[in-house]
Formats: sequence, C-alpha cells, structure tokens
Amino acid sequence: MRELFGGAITISLPSDLIDASDFRQIPDTQEVFLDKESDVSFVIEILELVDTLSFGDAATFHFESLAHDNEAESKRIDEVVPPQDLSPPPCPPNQPVPTLLNGIQFVRKFNRPEPDEVRIALALFRIPAKNADVVITMNFPTWLEAIGPVPDVERKWEYWRIVFTTAVLSFQIVDFGLFAGGGEDVQG
Repeated sequence: MRELFGGAITISLPSDLIDASDFRQIPDTQEVFLDKESDVSFVIEILELVDTLSFGDAATFHFESLAHDNEAESKRIDEVVPPQDLSPPPCPPNQPVPTLLNGIQFVRKFNRPEPDEVRIALALFRIPAKNADVVITMNFPTWLEAIGPVPDVERKWEYWRIVFTTAVLSFQIVDFGLFAGGGEDVQG
C-alpha cells in the first residue's frame, strides 16, 4: 500500500513503479508513478469539483481536459460506468464511489508523422462536501508496446487494467482534512 499526499490517501500500486517526484518537479496536487519497462504512467490528482450533477459528465470533462493537456489530435470515449452501475460498490464505508471511464487519445510524440494511440483508464472520486474531484488516470501508450505482436500488446493492456482496477478498489481517503472546503460529510 502506498501513502499519497503525506499519508492522507492510500492506494495499492506495484512497488516497482517509480515515483516521478524522485527526479522531476511534480505539482503538490499530483502524485505520478511510472513503469520502468514502458511508458505506462499513473497520475493521482486532486482537482476542483466540476460543476455538474452527472458523474458521467464530470468524468468526461476530466478526460477532455487531459486530451487538451496532451494536445491530442483526436480522442474517443469507449465506456463510462457511473457509481450506481458498480455492483457491489467497491469502496469501504464513508468513502466516495468512483466513476470509471475508458477511452483513447491520439497524441503525436517524438516528431512522428502519425499520432500514437494512448489508452486511458480514468477513475473519478467526487467529494462535493470538500469541493474536490480526485482523478486517477492510467496512460497506456500502445506505440512502445506494439514492438511485439498484437496479442502481446493486448496481454500487457489486460495486465495494466488489472493493476488499475486494484488501485481503484484499494483507494482510500484516510484524512479528509487534505481537502479545502466544507464540512465532514463526504457522501455525494
């Protein structure tokens, strides 16, 4: 189990993932972990609550924002699963339940003529009482993984999806004082 944001949040991530803050400046509102063997990355970010009542719209907003930041040439959302469709709810009591989103962004890297496919798995934990959204994003660039045969890319994607699912299921806010905002009620 990894402690994030000074221990205020815990999450299960593989111990061999590299903490990016060990070698580059990371904003205080982010935790970033990188795989040594590929360009797979996990970003856990605390953001201002998106002003929408729809969990799906909020997750889509964060996906679109990420696409903008990545300068994606195109993008698509393949699936959005709101909290009420998760059965059973994966989180411990008094914890927010995530909205899940899977999509693809096409991002030009390293001056290549064609944009590269980056598969995105996103989990959104909404905390309205604290005016916060916590977003976990896994980026899986298929260009590097595509060096091997196609089934190998799919096998690696499935492995990383399991890692992502494990992270989401283990996500726990230990100290809600991490967030600026309203009262103690965390249920949204």
